[in-house]
Amino acid sequence: MSTNLQSKLGEGLSKFQGGIEQGKLKLQTVQEINKVKKEIHDVSVKKSKILLETGQKVYMKIRNREIQDPELMELTSKLTELDQAIFEGNKKIAELSSRPDQEGAICPSCQTPNEMDAKFCGGCGAKVEKAAEAESDSGEVCASCSERVSPDANYCHCCGTKVSK
Repeated sequence: MSTNLQSKLGEGLSKFQGGIEQGKLKLQTVQEINKVKKEIHDVSVKKSKILLETGQKVYMKIRNREIQDPELMELTSKLTELDQAIFEGNKKIAELSSRPDQEGAICPSCQTPNEMDAKFCGGCGAKVEKAAEAESDSGEVCASCSERVSPDANYCHCCGTKVSK
């Protein structure tokens, strides 16, 4: 009877050890899969950054008429509208932040209050636009976005297109 009990205990212990070994193998497999997934994610993030940078460069070349592709120009026109909306919003913020009842200028990038004479934001380091700099009543109209450009500007304040003089 004791040999039968020892035999059953031995079989149970063997099955238990086998289960532990299988569990270890499964854990190693899951760890390897997660490592590969992390590598894929890291590469995808790098790819996204490069695609974004590439897209921005192509966008500026289209805006500056260095690339003439009707399909890309159609997409660019939608981006131009968004650029104009962003520019108008920043211009409005600059106007609101330069009111006499304000103690300082509000950064258009991060909304941090700054001293009225600040040139750069204390919160994010972005250039703080003054209302006088943002507005221009005289000068040409940008060929790309139709925003007024000051006479001394080489590039449009709204879209960055080179101004022909």
